[in-house]
Amino acid sequence: MIKTEHLAPNILKIIAPKTLRSDDFIELAPAVDSLIEKQQTIRLLIDASELDGWADATAVEKHMMFVKTHQQHVERIAVIAQHEWQHWFVGAVRVFLHPGVKVFDKAHETDALRWLAD
Repeated sequence: MIKTEHLAPNILKIIAPKTLRSDDFIELAPAVDSLIEKQQTIRLLIDASELDGWADATAVEKHMMFVKTHQQHVERIAVIAQHEWQHWFVGAVRVFLHPGVKVFDKAHETDALRWLAD
């Protein structure tokens, strides 16, 4: 289950579980949609440090659709990555994303927050 935490009026922290499932994005939508409704544009801190991957192809598809439908309202995304494949993945999808995206190691979460707040 994805967890969320409001860090500032326009910044939402998303904490990914070990395995992302398609239902996770249905559960995440109200928190993201509510913040977008209030702020118009938001910034995200995504803690993917515990993430090992997706449960199946359906979960990947739901994740991509969630990103596609919400990205126009996101100014910046800071991703906390623990695994090398996460750095590679963010680098690969960065080409398709509207918002600015940066990857940070877990030890540099403070730097990620500073970058989001700037």
